[in-house]
Amino acid sequence: MAASRIPPDGDYGWVVVAGCALMNVFNQSLVSVFGLMFADYLSTLGEHAFGAALVLNVCNISLNFSGVITGPIIKKCKPRKAAILGSILTGTALTICSYSTSLWQIVLSYSVTFGFGLGLIQSSTFVALNSYFRYRKGSAVGFALAGTGVGQILMPLLVQFLLSNYNFKDTTLIIGGLAFNGVVGACLLQPIEWHLKEHPVGDHVESQPLLPANATLKHANGNTCATQTGNWSKLAALMDIAILKQVSFLNLIVGLGLAYTASTSFSLFFPYFLQKSANLTMLEAANCMSVLSTTDLITRVTVPALVDRMEFSHRTTFLLAGICLVVARSIMAEMRSMVALLVTSAFYGIFRSITIVNQNLTVAEYCSERRIEKMLPNALGFNMVTKGILVLSLGQILGWLADFSGSYSLNLHAQNLLLITTCILWLCEMYFRDDN
Repeated sequence: MAASRIPPDGDYGWVVVAGCALMNVFNQSLVSVFGLMFADYLSTLGEHAFGAALVLNVCNISLNFSGVITGPIIKKCKPRKAAILGSILTGTALTICSYSTSLWQIVLSYSVTFGFGLGLIQSSTFVALNSYFRYRKGSAVGFALAGTGVGQILMPLLVQFLLSNYNFKDTTLIIGGLAFNGVVGACLLQPIEWHLKEHPVGDHVESQPLLPANATLKHANGNTCATQTGNWSKLAALMDIAILKQVSFLNLIVGLGLAYTASTSFSLFFPYFLQKSANLTMLEAANCMSVLSTTDLITRVTVPALVDRMEFSHRTTFLLAGICLVVARSIMAEMRSMVALLVTSAFYGIFRSITIVNQNLTVAEYCSERRIEKMLPNALGFNMVTKGILVLSLGQILGWLADFSGSYSLNLHAQNLLLITTCILWLCEMYFRDDN
């Protein structure tokens, strides 16, 4: 019987998961300690809230807009080399940042270089995981992202200890040195070709060879695209621009971008809501945030395995979790009791974790269904760019709304409008697709 080579769906794939988790511990989690590391130093430079916001916003721009070129880089260099480059960039950026003496130097080193490094790590680790797993992708991504959760718990404690015993320069140098540990994790991302397994052809649809990335592209008259020449044509082919012609893909990434914007705004304004709208003390607010982070971490390592066994589509799982987030956030916005806020924070952490785990999985599922998996790196890149555009535009509007209204409860409801829009867009597409 003829056989084809398929991903192991485990085995060495779990080593890849460990490598991705290691990179997340020492790199992705560092964004959460930015305020703790830089607040006092920026104050000594004469920069306060505006300067901190500028550094973070430019970092977010660099991270998400790096998607324009991270896709081609991953396709040319493979995930392992891209992840190594990303880890080197983050460690180097923090090392240079420790010597910065002005705001523009911090923006150049931390915001631009560090943000671009994170973008490379984020895309390359997911592409590597996606190539090793077929039926347990959710579990694999959940365990890998748990590394970020562990880092978000440990890094603040470490940074606080270092700042108590050393100055900003020494602290940043040490954290930068730790970021280089991501190179160790990246080296574990061996090419999938080294670990493919033999499998009889015909048992699974997935065993059929994938179509080339440009094989499904047609002209309007139905003829297959002829071989293209010229610099623009080569660039378009390298970046898989043609995927943007698919309305269903645009609908998908816009929905994910709206949900990401709502989540980012919530992370920014949740502490303000707890202290200014709910009138909690700083300790009580910290407890609510700690509970949310704890349930988030637990969910990342438990729920994805359950979802994989139930064989729910990642898009459906994301949609259901998004609806639950709308309910949880609506209830939270009207709560003022400490106990009630602890409970709603716990539930919010559960559903937020599910949406985070299924963000990239939803894009990968789309590419898999349409047999265009070679377009996945660039599809992830376009998704990142969309998130960056929406955060810069709608995220700023949400911030303006909070300042204008003075109500952080209203801000939480406004965030829900973005998630509701995602649900409407996706449900409409599902309805018309089923109708056809």
